[in-house]
Amino acid sequence: MPEAGAESHRRRGLSAGSHLLVQAGEYVCALPLRSVRRVLRALTVHPLPGATDELKGLAEFGGEPLPVLELARLVNAPAGGKAAYPVTIVVWVGPQDRRELVGLAADAALEVAEVHLHSVVAGDGGFILGEALVDGALVRVVNLEALGGEG
Repeated sequence: MPEAGAESHRRRGLSAGSHLLVQAGEYVCALPLRSVRRVLRALTVHPLPGATDELKGLAEFGGEPLPVLELARLVNAPAGGKAAYPVTIVVWVGPQDRRELVGLAADAALEVAEVHLHSVVAGDGGFILGEALVDGALVRVVNLEALGGEG
């Protein structure tokens, strides 16, 4: 049975491999390394009137506007302590044929780790692929292809 689940994840373009672990509130999240473009010291963000709670605003990256989303809000993380080294992780989101760059505001970039597909317990079927134990710690595995690319 586990093999069927693994095959289902592969069909959706989700495979085991290297992930960037980041702190978002009280949660540790795993972002697929193949989608991470850059990790930067927290970018200056300009709020947008009427934006959703998840959208912090726009920042500049490579001379272009970059929407910056609050990762802790996206994963419904309880607030953590004040971040000592906040970061913006610039990632590709959306399906491969319509991907776009987005910034994810997080409290810290922690390390690169392997996430084994067989250890992921199903999540919401969308942005949260599921949870997995990585080096004995529970992490939320994020599916960046489910974010963006709409329309």
